[in-house]
Amino acid sequence: MIDEDAFGILLSYYEVEDDEYGSDEREEFVQRFEEFERLGLAAIAGLELPSDHYVLHLGHAIYAEFRDREDTPQLFARFRAAAARLTQDGFANVAVLTHGSRWVRDDEPVGPRLTGAAPVVAHISRPSEPLRRSLYVAALAQGDDTIDGWGAGVYADTEALEALGKTPKNAPTVLYAPGAEFYRIPPLRLETP
Repeated sequence: MIDEDAFGILLSYYEVEDDEYGSDEREEFVQRFEEFERLGLAAIAGLELPSDHYVLHLGHAIYAEFRDREDTPQLFARFRAAAARLTQDGFANVAVLTHGSRWVRDDEPVGPRLTGAAPVVAHISRPSEPLRRSLYVAALAQGDDTIDGWGAGVYADTEALEALGKTPKNAPTVLYAPGAEFYRIPPLRLETP
């Protein structure tokens, strides 16, 4: 088993509970979350990730992870555009770009698989910093009447930006999650056709 660097990308449906409880009819909400699923998966497909990536559908979010190979020069721009397209299509979202180590075995594919345990268990991942960090941000973004969340937006792990050779143009406020630091990235404005 080896420890390798990897990127993670999470696109989370920020207002999923609001949309569920605010829907007059069950079918209205079903259509809404199915539209998010379709658009989120299309957004991940549009990132042109390396062929060894895998995608998890988490119900409230779509997550992709892949080995850091230094051949992803447009990753950050594509990631921001994917989040902007979801927003443009009417979905407030939490988009997270993370980086860190993950444990993989040379003799098995990386990503989800079923195990023979009873009952059947979906083995999603070996320890993965990118996945953990993505889930931290999705949780910290949420707020309620007593807790101020970070809110919908685009978040980049400072380690992910460093791995991509990116430096913020100004000195943004650092947001802290357990074991990680993030910048909130200004929204990307897409040109309308």
